[in-house]
Amino acid sequence: MAAFDSEALYKELQKNQLSKFLLLGDEALSRKEAFDILRQFAKEHSYLEKLTFTIDRYFKWDQCASSLSAQGLFSQKRIIEIVIPSGKINAESGESFYEILQNFSQDDLLIVHLPQTDRETKQQKWFKELEKKSCTIRLDEIKPGELPSWLKKRASLLSINLDEEGIQLVSQFVHGNMLAADQELNKLALLFPNQSISYDKVSQSISNVSRYDTFELTEYVLNGDQIKTLSTLNFLKEEGQNPISITSSLSWVLKPMLEIKELDFRGQSLENYLTKSRIFGDKLTYVKKALSFFSVKHLRAATQKLSEIDKISKGVSPGDAWLETGRLCMGLAKIASRSRKI
Repeated sequence: MAAFDSEALYKELQKNQLSKFLLLGDEALSRKEAFDILRQFAKEHSYLEKLTFTIDRYFKWDQCASSLSAQGLFSQKRIIEIVIPSGKINAESGESFYEILQNFSQDDLLIVHLPQTDRETKQQKWFKELEKKSCTIRLDEIKPGELPSWLKKRASLLSINLDEEGIQLVSQFVHGNMLAADQELNKLALLFPNQSISYDKVSQSISNVSRYDTFELTEYVLNGDQIKTLSTLNFLKEEGQNPISITSSLSWVLKPMLEIKELDFRGQSLENYLTKSRIFGDKLTYVKKALSFFSVKHLRAATQKLSEIDKISKGVSPGDAWLETGRLCMGLAKIASRSRKI
């Protein structure tokens, strides 16, 4: 599937008066830009009140329905955001959601985000109803072969021109992480505004990157290097780095690690699975080693914490995203360090 195209979405919104959106996938940069564009669109069209619902097993659908139907005589148009982190809801909840969709006010704007879906979910009545009435926006990870053309288009939007070798170098540097790629392009745009950028200039920019970055932080965490984990966290915070870039890097390796632990991959199948998850090179080496440091319980707790930090970062839940990110990183580093000594 093609990567999310923010420019195409913006043009579609200008062309058609859409009011229901289904966001499928959880690539960090795409998710952020899609929400930013839709929220800005809502603001421009006088959707001034926002209601946000995050669906879990304890969610009260009757309260949600009451909130959505409680519009006063002079009420404002509203933007309704519904996030289903697991991508699944049970049969009873599905019926409740279906009823809400049937009675949804035409004066409100609806955004439903499912980070992940499976075949069973797609067969549910509520999902079919939602898909039928909504503009579907894919937020998938980019395929390795599509990254160079995406980089070229993205660079053009920033009024910079990278030669083919420079494109390939950036592509190799970010390992398919679109958020990291966007950050690198924005840095190049600041260093070399409105000009062609050669391979040498890209190489110089990358070689001058601080010794602290999110990829290295992930490695320090999984290797149990508590000192480097702490110093890198402090530096990234001082540099104004977004916690999402850190949690995205961690999620990229922790989710496949959890699946490997749960499915009990071994030997060649383990390496094949990691490679399919786009974990290779040096990263493959330290991730394979880290698998022996963490239990299924550790990895489940970590992925749950990543989900909580994501909600905080998006303003869905209260809290300090940086504080929670630091606690997660240091906690994992401590577990790995202790395991290495056994």
